[in-house]
Amino acid sequence: MGCDWGFSFFLRCSRLNCPSTLGCTRLKSVETSLDAAGGSACATTRADFIAPALLLCAALVFAGGCASKSDLPEFGAVPDFRLTDSSGRPFLGASLRGNVWVADFIYTNCPGPCPRMTSIMHQVEKKVASDEDVRLVTFSVDPDRDTPPVLAEFARHFGGPTPHWFFLTGDRATTHTLAHDVFKVGDLIGVMDHSTHFILVDKRCHIRGYYSTFDQDGVPKLLEDLRQLRKETA
Repeated sequence: MGCDWGFSFFLRCSRLNCPSTLGCTRLKSVETSLDAAGGSACATTRADFIAPALLLCAALVFAGGCASKSDLPEFGAVPDFRLTDSSGRPFLGASLRGNVWVADFIYTNCPGPCPRMTSIMHQVEKKVASDEDVRLVTFSVDPDRDTPPVLAEFARHFGGPTPHWFFLTGDRATTHTLAHDVFKVGDLIGVMDHSTHFILVDKRCHIRGYYSTFDQDGVPKLLEDLRQLRKETA
C-alpha cells in the first residue's frame, strides 16, 4: 500500500509540473498500466518507469523554454525614466515592463517626416488595439516647445492618445539621454535631429529592432517581429 501511495503521489506531482498534454497523457498511461499489473510489480516495474518519466518531463520543459525565446538581436536595455504624458500626468518607464512596445521620436513643429511617421504609427495602433500586452510610445525631441497641451493637440490629429498609445515630453536631459544614448536615434544638443525609424522593445525593455518608416516592408516586418516578442516570457 505504501508503494502504491508513493508512486501515485509521484505521478500526480509529475502531471502538475508537466508542460505538455502529450507528456501528461503518457504518464497517465503508465499509471493505468501499473495498476493493471498489480502490486507485486511495485518494487521493480514501477521503479523502472520513474526515471524515464522524469526525463520526459525535463525534456519537455527544456523544449518549451527554448521555444519561447525569439532569435531577434538585442541592442541594449532601456533604463527606467520619468517623463510627462500629453495629459500632464507623470509617466514612468517602468510601467512598460511586461509589454512589447514600439517607440518613435518626433516634434510637433516638424515640417515633413513627423506627421507622416505619426500617421503610420496610427495605422500600427489600429493593428494592435486589441492586444493587451502592446504599447506605443511617441517621444518628443523638442520638450521646450512641446508642452503637454501642445502634444495633446498634435496627437488628436492622428487618433491619439489612446489607452495604449502615449505621447511623452519632459526635461531636455532625460529626452536627450533616451534619444542619443539609449535608442541612438537623435541629438538634442545644438541640433534638432531625430531618426524616422520605429523601434521595437521587448517585455524586459530590451531594444530588439529598428524599422524604417520609408521602406514599404518596414512596418509589416515590425508587426511580424512584434508578434514573435509577444510569445516571449517577460
